[in-house]
Amino acid sequence: MRSDKYSNASRSFLVETLAKSNVQLKREVANLERELALARHLAYHDPLTGLPNRALLLDRLQQAILQAERQNKAIGLLLLDLDCFKHVNDRLGHNAGDLVLRVTAQRLASCIRAGDTASRYGGDEFVILLPDIRGNDDVVTVAQKITASMSIPHQVGDETILVSASLGSAVFDGGRASCDELIGAADSAMYRVKARSDGSVSVAGGLADVAA
Repeated sequence: MRSDKYSNASRSFLVETLAKSNVQLKREVANLERELALARHLAYHDPLTGLPNRALLLDRLQQAILQAERQNKAIGLLLLDLDCFKHVNDRLGHNAGDLVLRVTAQRLASCIRAGDTASRYGGDEFVILLPDIRGNDDVVTVAQKITASMSIPHQVGDETILVSASLGSAVFDGGRASCDELIGAADSAMYRVKARSDGSVSVAGGLADVAA
């Protein structure tokens, strides 16, 4: 009888220990999954703005090009560069510059569809990918939204500042093209705008077919 009592107690202790170990194991697995998800996110997103970074943009752009080639659809690309952004950092400090970048990212994200991509390409440059568009008119529509959004002054502490930008566009609507060619077309259009800009956001590039 006593042996059975000890045996039952041992089994109960073993079951309880295994249950606790199982709970602990599940917690550790959940923590590892969260850490892995965070690592994946950080690998493909800009830590300051939370936008997709250059690596994720290029991956999505490559996929969009392949789909456009197969389905005979158009792709729009917008490249935005903040004008004289260095002056913001120099005069108001890097915290102010970071705030301007975060607000700019939020404004760009609010101007696009769910299937589009607003990315921080590097520094004060942002690239917006517009897959599956009808043509140049769709790009112009988004550019107008961005223009209106960028015309809103930034509130930095006690100061209100207007940060202008230059915006170049390119459209791929058939044939074959690489990511570098499409981005290069939008970049060239942006610098043509910057050279003649009067401080407002402008659009250049139009229907830029970069297909070979």
